[in-house]
Amino acid sequence: MGLNTFWQFVRLRLKERMEYRAAYVVGVAAQIFGYGAQFVVVWLLLRRFGTIAGWTWPEVAFLYSFELFTYALGAAFTFSPMTDLERMVRDGTFDGVLVRPTNPYVYLTARMYNVGYVAHVLLSAGVLVWAITQLHLAWSPLALVFLAAAIVSAALIQMAAITFIGAWPFRLGRVGFLFTIHYRLKDFVLYPVSVYTVSIQVLLTVIVPFAFINFYPATVLLSKDAGFFPGWIGWFAPVVGPLLFFGAYRFWFRGVNAYQGAGG
Repeated sequence: MGLNTFWQFVRLRLKERMEYRAAYVVGVAAQIFGYGAQFVVVWLLLRRFGTIAGWTWPEVAFLYSFELFTYALGAAFTFSPMTDLERMVRDGTFDGVLVRPTNPYVYLTARMYNVGYVAHVLLSAGVLVWAITQLHLAWSPLALVFLAAAIVSAALIQMAAITFIGAWPFRLGRVGFLFTIHYRLKDFVLYPVSVYTVSIQVLLTVIVPFAFINFYPATVLLSKDAGFFPGWIGWFAPVVGPLLFFGAYRFWFRGVNAYQGAGG
């Protein structure tokens, strides 16, 4: 599938949502309000206690918005197709994907691209820009390149996690509980990882490396302490995402190869 074809699918998805424009706009507004309320809760927390493990409100806002922004970029492609795979495998409609003359993963991510994540992007990008202006960072060419690479890598980590879970319906059938676990774990990186015990830091760095989404890039850009791990680990953030996504992508196709159809 070429890039032009891919964007044609995206355009059709947007046109489909615009058929019910009022519902779409209300949905976007509701999501902005919901996530905005979460930012307010964090702001109230920081206003009461001043800092969290030495991180100020603008620094925590940077963490929070960076995670939400990259989640929106990655989940827009993967959330809808991967969460719907359980139903598609159960009722046999995934068979129709396999007979199409194109990569099934690319087809699903293009055909089911979720334009509703514009709400996440608008809110998180706005807060992210505000946080950066408040922190008065000295932007060198290296820092700018690192920021861009970290954003891409973080989005790929988000895609990798959802894709990895999306491979399990081919083996387990029902995997809704895995998405619940995924989001509970990801909630940990909305705050500085250094505030947690060593075991949690190891979990979020080595076993389920969500800390590379926002915490470790932030430690590099903001010159913050990385907690249990050495500070230089943050420089690996741009390569973690591509590696994890490649592994999840291959694992997903192993699931596809194990798929035997709705009849078992």
